[in-house]
Amino acid sequence: MCCSHCAMDRHQQQVRPFSKRERIRPPIQVGLLAALVVLIPSLLFVLVIVQGEQRDIAAEAEQLMDALATKLEGRLQANLAVGIGFEAQIAVLGDLNQVGLNVLAERLIDPDLNIRHVALAPDLVVQAVYPLPGNEAAIGLDYRTHEKQRKAALQAMETNEMVLAGPLRLVQGGGSHLIARFPVYLAQDEPWGLIALVIRADELFADVGLIDAQSHYQLALRGADGLGESGAVFFGDADLFQQDVKTLNIEVPGGSWQMAIRPINGWNAPLAIYLIYGVIALLFAVLGGAAAYSLRRSVTMRLAHMRHLESLSAIDPLTRITSRYQFERDLAEQVTVCERDGCGFTLLFIDLDHFKEVNDGLGHARGDELLVTMADRMNSCMQRGDLLSRMGSDEFTAVFRGVTSTVEIERRAEELMAAINQPVNIGGLDITITSSIGVAVYPEDGRDGETLIRHADRAKFESKRSGRNTLYFFNASMRNEADLYIELTSAIKAGLQKDEFEVYYQPIYDLRQGAYTRCEALMRWRRGGKDMVSPADFIPVAEQSGLIIELGAWLADEVFNCYQIMQAAGLPMRFSINRSAQEFSSLRHTQHFMNLQEKRDIPTHDITLEITESLLMSDNRTKSDNFQLLKEHGFLFSIDDFGTGYSAINYLRSYPAETLKIDRSFIWELGKSEQADVLVRVIIQLAQALGIAVVAEGVETPQQLELLRDMGCDYIQGFYLAKPMPQSEFKDFIRDAVAAS
Repeated sequence: MCCSHCAMDRHQQQVRPFSKRERIRPPIQVGLLAALVVLIPSLLFVLVIVQGEQRDIAAEAEQLMDALATKLEGRLQANLAVGIGFEAQIAVLGDLNQVGLNVLAERLIDPDLNIRHVALAPDLVVQAVYPLPGNEAAIGLDYRTHEKQRKAALQAMETNEMVLAGPLRLVQGGGSHLIARFPVYLAQDEPWGLIALVIRADELFADVGLIDAQSHYQLALRGADGLGESGAVFFGDADLFQQDVKTLNIEVPGGSWQMAIRPINGWNAPLAIYLIYGVIALLFAVLGGAAAYSLRRSVTMRLAHMRHLESLSAIDPLTRITSRYQFERDLAEQVTVCERDGCGFTLLFIDLDHFKEVNDGLGHARGDELLVTMADRMNSCMQRGDLLSRMGSDEFTAVFRGVTSTVEIERRAEELMAAINQPVNIGGLDITITSSIGVAVYPEDGRDGETLIRHADRAKFESKRSGRNTLYFFNASMRNEADLYIELTSAIKAGLQKDEFEVYYQPIYDLRQGAYTRCEALMRWRRGGKDMVSPADFIPVAEQSGLIIELGAWLADEVFNCYQIMQAAGLPMRFSINRSAQEFSSLRHTQHFMNLQEKRDIPTHDITLEITESLLMSDNRTKSDNFQLLKEHGFLFSIDDFGTGYSAINYLRSYPAETLKIDRSFIWELGKSEQADVLVRVIIQLAQALGIAVVAEGVETPQQLELLRDMGCDYIQGFYLAKPMPQSEFKDFIRDAVAAS
């Protein structure tokens, strides 16, 4: 404005003086002229602003579309990588049965992925599916004769390339799905068959942000089966492609998809607001201020929106550190650099111990506050060039660039753990949290990012299993673990067929009645008819492989038979059966258990089902429904190993139990540790207050028995009184005890 005024003054100095006619020009004419002088530049400014705003709208839409496409490609590849893992495993092993599939799937399929199920089809006939429950009908499906799947299956085998089909709807329901078919060839190009990986498309689209973006934009995807522009529309409104839209091609295996985007309110900027700016400029002569404000507003909003888009894909919104998506990209880049330069680095998988309990106890807002603090502390331990990301919930990953020596890794990891271990004041409470860390080193433990993350995660699991608050390096024994699991699961299955399993019964003594009134049924395995295998070795494998369901059904039938034998002998006894959390995962398993009981006509009040605290703390609706069903049917419940969990007391109201068993680790310390004495006394008093009977297991000395009697314990179980014994020996033991009394 100042410069234009100066130019006007110089111009006026060069013209002649006004004539009389000019000096008496009517005020209305002068006013109109002045209005015109102000109005023209005002309208020009408004036009510029409108055009700029329209360019911004288009640019923001394109940026969002590019970010969504990148996330969609990355997320899809992360899911498809699982199929590649299965393909590689089969190529090495030569085959994979249902048991092997269960074990391998537990390792390869991250719960955060969108995989519905995996099917193995040697010779193009489906022989194994994970998870099997709900997909039993797929077993035996012959791709060579199936009308709808034959073409894609044969195409995959003929081209020896993965074929991605869909999205389409399965006969099982559950929304739209993508089906990736991986051809598998063994040595000398011998065809093995197909791997089918089924991905939940609706869930995939939601995870990358397509659903959320629809609050401001119209979005659509077309190109089903990878056919690009000529393919069917499978997300959004098909009519959108006939409108004025921005489009972008998304590369998928074997073809492409096309994304279209359009703002809900169209591409035109709201002209009214800019006309108002022009009117204000005309009335108040503040054109410069209004234009500056409008330009500043437009630029600020654009920059803020760009930062928002960037944070969606690269930054974890809670902790403001790198997101999982961006970390995987950075890690892949780091691998490429080290492949080229021959350098190395260390990847750490960090889990905050017992965060779930803190989060549940204090609330999610306090939990988020704790996560932010932990992220800040870990970030302060990073050096130039290092990476830190939040993988999800309470899990983090870090990369120490250029660090490969064990001494340096331990030094820096301990520094990280020490920072995490410092107390945090949350809501007026001082909380101390520890961490379990798994370590994988490039290139020794893996030559790609996915393998390194998986191996570091496996080492982290060992860290948690060894007591938490520790550092654990990935090692060769872990590589062999999967093979050992497969071998043991095959042996368990063979053992069931060969009757190698036995049931031993350990009497439980009622301190109030002074008699043996209960017993616990314990499974034993004499592998190959020779040495006993410890339950600690085969039960976890049975649970992981799913064979615990078959073992549990066998155990229940044996126990019900023993109950009838004892009743017929005039030796009434209540039986306790250990029941795995997996046996609560399906109504079918529960119904089968109840059918066995009804077939034998066993009174349910004489059967106690022993469950662990972890089942009580599970938020799985199916498990809780099955618990309630068994409860309503009359079965009694006992909480096993009580005191080793973290918050089972909070769940006793929702899952009422008749008894709880104090873990043997507390009993062993009775009379030796004042802390153990106090803990056991408190547990017994708590149970009494809730009307729950207490069983102390692992009693091995008369001193322990007397202490428990003085504390008011109801039942005791342990080697001091009787060891576990086979059925015939158990029957004689109880008969002798009854006679002696």
